[in-house]
Amino acid sequence: MPRRIGTDESAVTSLPFRLTVSGVLFVVILLLSSVYLFDFLEEAKEKTALDEVSKLTAAAEQLSLHGEGSEISLELRLPEGVSVDFGALPGREDKWPADANDYCIRTAEKVTFYYSAASFSNPELNGPASLASGRHRLLLSTKLEPKSGRLFVLISEKESL
Repeated sequence: MPRRIGTDESAVTSLPFRLTVSGVLFVVILLLSSVYLFDFLEEAKEKTALDEVSKLTAAAEQLSLHGEGSEISLELRLPEGVSVDFGALPGREDKWPADANDYCIRTAEKVTFYYSAASFSNPELNGPASLASGRHRLLLSTKLEPKSGRLFVLISEKESL
């Protein structure tokens, strides 16, 4: 008499469960990857902006050493979604010139603060200067503030590119 082969259907009944678990794990891995990628791109933007701003701060510090009446032109490009404030900290714009040596780089998710040996001002010598995303042709010049005798680096936008 031939032997009957029994059928085990446990694999068939657990298949939907396995597919569901696999799908959930895939979604979690995809979500974590996208968060990591977003953070990586934000850090890359901030690094690029910092490299560009370093040109400006290095030039400003050199101008400060040369005294009043020094000038230099430079071009810089800030990545999309990045802005820089010179001479003020967020929420303390009215504290200028106390914060004139500070600057901050803003991205969509983060604000990072830095200090410079140079004191920054807008062209009117009455407050901070700000730059938005994009290309900028700038004129940096030095001027003494009459009341305090403090030397400021004025950041003037010559024209947008």
